[in-house]
Amino acid sequence: MRKTLTLLLVATFFWFSGTSVAAWPLFPEKAPQTAEVPIIMYHLVTKNPKYIGKFGISPDELEADLVFLKENGYTTILMDDLIRFVEKRRPLPDKPIVLTFDDGRFSDQMYLFPLLERLKMKAVLSIIGVDTDENSDTGSFKKPHMGWEQIIELSKSNLIEFQNHSYDLHGDIGSGKRKGESMEKYQARLKADLAKNQALIKEHTGSVPTTFTYPLGIVSKGSREVLDELGFKASLSCTEGMNILTQGDSEGLFLLKRANRVSGDPVKNILRRLEKSKN
Repeated sequence: MRKTLTLLLVATFFWFSGTSVAAWPLFPEKAPQTAEVPIIMYHLVTKNPKYIGKFGISPDELEADLVFLKENGYTTILMDDLIRFVEKRRPLPDKPIVLTFDDGRFSDQMYLFPLLERLKMKAVLSIIGVDTDENSDTGSFKKPHMGWEQIIELSKSNLIEFQNHSYDLHGDIGSGKRKGESMEKYQARLKADLAKNQALIKEHTGSVPTTFTYPLGIVSKGSREVLDELGFKASLSCTEGMNILTQGDSEGLFLLKRANRVSGDPVKNILRRLEKSKN
């Protein structure tokens, strides 16, 4: 009782003197928390054996991955959850994991979304604007990508988050700097492309992407300045490894590591490998 009264009297003194109580040694700031967050990278989900391999898995493999994660206590989170953890110190679940699906393929709607609904899980889709536009304009699905109609439908769910995979930079050098290109021209080209995709995704989903997913994982000097200028809070690479994030360290959100899901290499093996990589 006496100790409590003493603390109240001292706190009152600080309040009347105009000194912040939070700065008083008896009220130290809570130490920032860290979190280990594996990120898995998926591409095509297909029943066609011709495309199953390094960048394609079967629907059965995808379902087995999701069921394993669910049964072993993992909670799928979105990129915005990671950003809030770092910037606003919002808590994460005990075993967080991010499932990313690149390119915005039609198989995301056909195979992924029904599994997310059934298992109550979430995923991040990084879409290529030009491919989405092409399928929206023709309606013929010349490429295995969704059109805006499909993306609008999926955006109504809180299970999927759409991020930026460039508008039209998914060629041989991805979003990298061209040979002989000046830094000024490279950054202007990159900015125009990413801004175009940002505007399209906002127009059709109502949300502004917070994360840039580097096409082909190619990162050039000067790209980070463009991301900062456009307001991106994070970026995704194609380098395998475990992510260890610390609250307050926004730099740690850039070039986050991802493990590519190859057919025959289930998520349980990937997680085991990522755990060993920390040692």
